[in-house]
Amino acid sequence: MPFADLTDVRCRYEIMGTGDPLVMIPGLGSTCERWGPVTEKLAQSFTLILPDNRDSGKSIAKRRARTLADLAADIVELLDHLQLEKAHILGLSFGGIIAQRFAIDHPSGVDRLVLVSCASRFGPYTCQITSLLEQTLRRFPFEMFRRTMEVLGTSPEYFDAHSEEISRKILGCGDSGEDRQATVRQLSCLGFQGVAPPEEYHIHSPTLVIAGEQDLLIPRSYARKMADEIPGSEFMSIPSCGHNPLVEQPDVAIPRIIEFLSGVQLANSHDHGWAARLSHQAVPVMEEVN
Repeated sequence: MPFADLTDVRCRYEIMGTGDPLVMIPGLGSTCERWGPVTEKLAQSFTLILPDNRDSGKSIAKRRARTLADLAADIVELLDHLQLEKAHILGLSFGGIIAQRFAIDHPSGVDRLVLVSCASRFGPYTCQITSLLEQTLRRFPFEMFRRTMEVLGTSPEYFDAHSEEISRKILGCGDSGEDRQATVRQLSCLGFQGVAPPEEYHIHSPTLVIAGEQDLLIPRSYARKMADEIPGSEFMSIPSCGHNPLVEQPDVAIPRIIEFLSGVQLANSHDHGWAARLSHQAVPVMEEVN
């Protein structure tokens, strides 16, 4: 497995697929191994760059991240490590919040941006959800935190149809104290303030925002407001879907993502040197998704 020795983290990442580069930033406490079958279709159109966020999975922090900007800086350094000037960026949930910070702080590094199940601001509702998750992490077994996430984040129809599969996934997470503390630290990076103050929130990259209509973790109304703040963005609301449209409604979400990201050609796509450098690191499609 490849590692990039960055300033503040020894970053574990995986590479797969062929085409323009697409960085996929995982959600809260998640890792690149949990993108699972999502990668199979995307890898047919893009070279996927799948990092573990600092302090998660196999990425070893040299310094703890204290802000979203710290985590966004890791993505910048990873692109530098891979000799890429820019890439498409896709972020899911907490990964989408990092992706926004990346697009604000380093706009030249983003070609097209996909934000899935996330928000730019935290209102009283989302602050209470974040507080609930943090208290569950601190006071109960890690399994209870995962179960809380699944119940709040999964549409009732999908949960009922896949309850045994979801239970196996929850039990398979184990109860690592290290994972628990890493997730607490990621939550603390949110700061209950949002991605950036309104006067600093400027995203100019072509952006697709996707939300599930039955997401209780970050309701679609927050995603809708975020889309309204991004000039020219596209908003996609998926009925009968919870917090992870890539899992619950892949036949709806993934083709739209591919279509959106294929809308323009990367500025440096005529230079195939980066593709040759990355191709030898390709890995098999993964099996489990978060």
